[in-house]
Amino acid sequence: MDEHEKNIILDCQSGNVERFSELYNLYIRKIYKFIYYKTLHKQTAEDLTSEVFFKALKNIYKFNAEHRFSPWIYKIAQNAVIDYFRTYKKTENIEDVWELRDDADFVEKIDEKMVFEKVKKCLAGFSSIERDIIIMRLWQDMSYDEISEATGKNTGNCKVIFSRSISKLRSEVLLAALMLLAIN
Repeated sequence: MDEHEKNIILDCQSGNVERFSELYNLYIRKIYKFIYYKTLHKQTAEDLTSEVFFKALKNIYKFNAEHRFSPWIYKIAQNAVIDYFRTYKKTENIEDVWELRDDADFVEKIDEKMVFEKVKKCLAGFSSIERDIIIMRLWQDMSYDEISEATGKNTGNCKVIFSRSISKLRSEVLLAALMLLAIN
């Protein structure tokens, strides 16, 4: 664990909870993006992100400062998303939350929507765990150890899943390029 984060956590556990704002500032964008990619709804992502940090603050005294903070907060975020879909989307499969969206407030800017649609199309063929690992590794810049702790899978398995997913993605892109060349 980063020594700075460890000191912040130890301070929070000693009663100086004002220091939690430093952890908040380090992780807010990452956790928001992680939740947004799962819910595809801005207000829901904002609400769940707030809930995640509230739970983290409330339970910071339970956290073992010898462990990394990143996987712990991601696990809280993952559980918040699962709880949300259990509570509010009872008819939807929790593992398929990637497909849920509300076009009315999905993306405010057209450029963001176009980029997101490309990403969504590329990742649509992957399972939820494959998508989580790809998102955590590429967009959240998490180490395999952190991903392992957040997903509950061992580090080697995370590496294999990521590697196979990227290989699959590359082969699909190559196949699409070859098909375009054959048409022309």
